[in-house]
Amino acid sequence: MLFSSTVKGAVLALGASLSAVYAFEDTSPLMLLASKKISAVHDHLSSASITSAEHFHDLARKLVSEFQAGTYIVVSQPGLHASDFSTATAESTTPHLRKLYQQAETAYAVRNAHGAFSMETLEKHIVDTWGAETIVIDAASDAFTIPSSENPKLVRVDFPVLPVDYTRASALADNDAFLYSIMSLLSSDDFAVVYTSTPISRPFIAKRNAVSYASDATTPINSSDYSNTLAAAARTDGSIFTRYQFFTPGMFMAIIASIILVVILGVGLYSIASIKISYDAFEKEMGPQTVQAVKK
Repeated sequence: MLFSSTVKGAVLALGASLSAVYAFEDTSPLMLLASKKISAVHDHLSSASITSAEHFHDLARKLVSEFQAGTYIVVSQPGLHASDFSTATAESTTPHLRKLYQQAETAYAVRNAHGAFSMETLEKHIVDTWGAETIVIDAASDAFTIPSSENPKLVRVDFPVLPVDYTRASALADNDAFLYSIMSLLSSDDFAVVYTSTPISRPFIAKRNAVSYASDATTPINSSDYSNTLAAAARTDGSIFTRYQFFTPGMFMAIIASIILVVILGVGLYSIASIKISYDAFEKEMGPQTVQAVKK
């Protein structure tokens, strides 16, 4: 009875851990950058690898409300995954975004954001707050212009969905170069960038996770690398526990699996220790013929 109840608890714990693992599949990375330090945003930053898109949207609204930038750039990159910013791939695929992250005075990135990000709501907030002029740039077209204006500008960049085959790295690099070309045309040094994405398919996520965990195990950590800061979730002032993440999804899964194995081992040892055998079980059965043979 004890064994069955313990195994039932272990199965429930395993189910909970699997639910937590699959929860990462419906998430995507988000990034918030600004050329000035915005206290209203820094006061609300916390170290976490998971957050909601709603919480990220609130931080973006706070930044817009407190910061009158010359240009607000809102980027939509569908199909992005946190492993695309791993140290093994970031240097070759997104070098310009990495440099921009390092130079930004306000830099906030979350590795796994669940939920839908309301791009239209944020754009409306920018226009209503600062009277920004909206410029929509289609990344599929090579030709674009950013007209000069005294009013703040809202530049929306729509990238196509990232492919899931061998051309993915090349597409990321092209999009990174395209964003850099936009940044180089800005007439003002005051800018804010909201980099958003949407989740991708489960099979591709499982494949990417396997690659990213292997690369993280063999790649040294560089605290100045924005890809590692994605795992740390934020670059803020404070203690080391505020600025870095020490509990990753891989560690979470390993701990859950270890607990289940320890429980099973404990149940097995307890069952073996509970076995009781009487001394009479070791005595030979003495039938009538056996007794007569002994007497002779």
